[in-house]
Amino acid sequence: MPINLDDLRANIKEYIESGEDDFKKGRYNSAIIMYFKAMVGICDYVIKRDLGLEPKSHAERFAVLRLHYRDLYRIVNKYFDFYRDAYERRITKGEAREIRNAVLQLTDRIK
Repeated sequence: MPINLDDLRANIKEYIESGEDDFKKGRYNSAIIMYFKAMVGICDYVIKRDLGLEPKSHAERFAVLRLHYRDLYRIVNKYFDFYRDAYERRITKGEAREIRNAVLQLTDRIK
């Protein structure tokens, strides 16, 4: 099923709201997962809007970003490790705040 940009934007908003709720409650692992999902959603939105492509995996997404959106690639690549770490260790408030700030700055890309 093709990606609907309005639905994707709504999902991104929901992920950010969930991340904000988790962050405020001190659930930093959950927050970082939601913020990363929002970040990936933003990337998918930009890729679909600008290129008409719909990446089906992180590997495919990273390849498109590396080729067409170096700035987004650097950001997502940096925080991918945070996302993976959230499944294996406790995330600090500072780490969660860092990805939170990055995601909030990226939201202007989907307006």
